[in-house]
Amino acid sequence: MRTSTHQTVLIEFLQILWTANAIGSALVLWRLFSLQIARTYRFFLASIAIKVLRSAILLFLNPHTQAYYYTWTITQPILWISYVLVVYELYSLVLKNYPGIQSLSRKFFFTAVATASIVAALTVMPTMVSGLANKRQPLLYPYALIERANNTSLAVFLLLLLAFVMWFSVPLSHNLLAHCSIYSAYFFLNNVVFLYWHTVGRNSVMWVNLFTLSSWIICVLCWVFLLSRTGESRTTSLRLGRSPIEERRLLGQLETLNATLLRTARK
Repeated sequence: MRTSTHQTVLIEFLQILWTANAIGSALVLWRLFSLQIARTYRFFLASIAIKVLRSAILLFLNPHTQAYYYTWTITQPILWISYVLVVYELYSLVLKNYPGIQSLSRKFFFTAVATASIVAALTVMPTMVSGLANKRQPLLYPYALIERANNTSLAVFLLLLLAFVMWFSVPLSHNLLAHCSIYSAYFFLNNVVFLYWHTVGRNSVMWVNLFTLSSWIICVLCWVFLLSRTGESRTTSLRLGRSPIEERRLLGQLETLNATLLRTARK
């Protein structure tokens, strides 16, 4: 009886969090337009818009119905693609002054993400055969496997990007640096949550939903309070305690590497 009561309370709390996610995501959309930076982060804008529309549709459906399940399974891959495009957009913005490095990293990025998705998809068959998937909702568990692989690859890429920026002391706008950091934390946290689900089993689904919804709300708060209009023009760099002379030397090396890659691409 007590277990049933706890589950009812948890379900109600999850519904509140889901509503808060939809409202918070809509608030991020408003924030992007009010700060006049929506054109700069177009894929991010599109990703948030997709998330708002999807949440609005799912809010009016009963989570225990097949209509909810089919809507979720159809829209989830669209959300994954939007995440990939958001990370691509971040790469493009960070490396916009280095087109040679940008071109090389773009090819490597899409190749690695495609490889991770294919490898994750290949793991689905053993999962289905072993009976780990829910017979009523067969795609729920495999989708989590694919999402974990995607989240891992995207988080690693963003961390590599931040490490690159830190090592060469590349100046970035305050908004862009905050944006990269928020998404890095989000993807890694989600990866840990899905790993917990795969370790514990399908009985942990409610707790997984609780953590993922809570993590998104935290990200929404960060975007709302950390992004600013002046943050687009105010530049910063992760210095690692280097002197200005050393920073200029490293930036010079970066420009040389970029010029070399451009010449190689033209041949």
